[in-house]
Amino acid sequence: MAKRGKAAVTICSTAFKTLGHAQASALGKKDLPIAVMPHPFGLRKRDEVRAIAEKCADDIAQLMTKTGSK
Repeated sequence: MAKRGKAAVTICSTAFKTLGHAQASALGKKDLPIAVMPHPFGLRKRDEVRAIAEKCADDIAQLMTKTGSK
């Protein structure tokens, strides 16, 4: 989407944040916003997952607003 001039956000866990930034940079999208969620994710309780999802949704909305305003 970012290649088409559309706002885009990548979502990854903390374990892959560095890799996500490296890949974005290697693909010429050094400023691609990345929403980061805690790792590991699969072992969490339902209420923890909900709280993480709500925070991640807020982060995505903020990142999309910044990306869309460029």
